[in-house]
Amino acid sequence: MNCPKCESTNIGPFSHEGVEFDFCSDCKGIWCDHGELANYVETIDDHPERTDLEKEGTLTKLTCPKCTTKTLYEMPYQKSQNLLIDKCLTCSGLWLDFKELATIQKLAVNIDAKGKLERTIKRMKDKGFALK
Repeated sequence: MNCPKCESTNIGPFSHEGVEFDFCSDCKGIWCDHGELANYVETIDDHPERTDLEKEGTLTKLTCPKCTTKTLYEMPYQKSQNLLIDKCLTCSGLWLDFKELATIQKLAVNIDAKGKLERTIKRMKDKGFALK
């Protein structure tokens, strides 16, 4: 796999809190396969607001490291924020530049609180906790 940002081949698996990302040791960017970011920051979707990438996103020069022939689209993580992330239209993977994961973690605290509670309750039930 080649890094979409710096094209380095020094990109490989990196596991944190049970989620395995792909990390570029050169530019410090992170590739998130579909669903990994949502799992990590405990939101329902990888990005909180639906975006029609072909209409609302901006086509970049970055190539998807998974699809290898598809170009990533730049889009806001949230429409009310300045944080821009890159997404593949085909595999729904996301590219995060250095420090963007930390920014998303801070933003995600205020996203989908009801969904987080519901998932926590489901996990507790799945593990056999009796809830009344």
